Amino acid sequence: MTTKPNKPIMLFDCKTSQNVIGKEKFLNAFENILNHGAYCQGPETKESDEKLAQYSNVKYCSTCGSGTDALTLALMAWGVKSGDAVFVSSFTFVASAEAPVLLGATPIFVDSKPDTFNMDPADLRRAIEEVKKEGKLNLKAVIAVDIFGSPCEYDEIISIAREYGMKVLSDSCQSYGSIYKGKRAGSIADMTATSFYPTKPLGCYGDGGAVFSNTNEENEIVKSCRVHGMSPEDHYDNVRLGMTGRMNSFQGAVLLQKLTVFDNELQNRYRVASRYDNELSSYYSKQRILDNCKSAYALYTIACNDRDELMTYLKENGIPCGAYYPRPVNTQTAYKDWNNRSLPVCEKLSKTVLSIPMTPYLDDEDLDYVITKMNEFAAKKMNKAA
Repeated sequence: MTTKPNKPIMLFDCKTSQNVIGKEKFLNAFENILNHGAYCQGPETKESDEKLAQYSNVKYCSTCGSGTDALTLALMAWGVKSGDAVFVSSFTFVASAEAPVLLGATPIFVDSKPDTFNMDPADLRRAIEEVKKEGKLNLKAVIAVDIFGSPCEYDEIISIAREYGMKVLSDSCQSYGSIYKGKRAGSIADMTATSFYPTKPLGCYGDGGAVFSNTNEENEIVKSCRVHGMSPEDHYDNVRLGMTGRMNSFQGAVLLQKLTVFDNELQNRYRVASRYDNELSSYYSKQRILDNCKSAYALYTIACNDRDELMTYLKENGIPCGAYYPRPVNTQTAYKDWNNRSLPVCEKLSKTVLSIPMTPYLDDEDLDYVITKMNEFAAKKMNKAA
């Protein structure tokens, strides 16, 4: 009989890497910042820009204050404004739709696929045709979200976007470290936005994000917009509208330390996911990862028609879990004015998906217990139905 571990099982683990890396390395890095005094966009953030660009095999990376800032800055680089249509996923965190709305653009919500949980290219085409037929908005961009860390169907999405003269922004806020057909997140779409919020696969110790690009023009606009639209030649001449979107040096220092263990942590996420893939009951529908792709497994998420009952059962047995996301963005109060398309898959996913513990530091004892309890629940349900 599998017994409950003596230590708590974690849904996320934002702390253990400190012990793996060594807390003194962080403290030494912070002391160095206190000594040089460049607290915002200091040498640590510049080094992070360089190392992240190298990791993703792109020409440019500009770190910023958050994943939401990254999304907004990328759209600013493309001049997204009022009258533009930006096609976004609805089964995701709100930031993907929030960014275009903050710039005055209109979010057009697109349904998901029931197996990958990501944007459905076929529904993207339908949504584009609907907007084109209405003739009121300019077709501007697509934001493709890699939900839970798993890459979208970029070949299809990019092809469709090109057909209609649009660019594609990869929302890799949950998927930094993922791989799409040999390409790392950051290098797949026209531009990429990611988040370094503590619970992400690569997380800092506060808010943080980055924008990736292969063109100098886009990167220069991002760098300008993250400091109020400042001119690189005259810091008292703001040549465009911008925002306060800088990364501080302390978060840059954290990222530099976390990068030293990142690949190892990704391997351990694959180890955890492999056990879930192979050992969880077929009663649960597991998120499908595309062929020749690797998820970063920000979360491991299943679909279950008895989701709420399963959630209660797991929590009663000391297993943390979460419903991400219980409401599609288009159904939320602030977005009711744009809730004008039927998104049946998104609506079903919001009622059935459940994320279970996924950290690089789950050991076999933790996994044995989680898998056993989930399979016990599944067996009871299947026996009752038989």
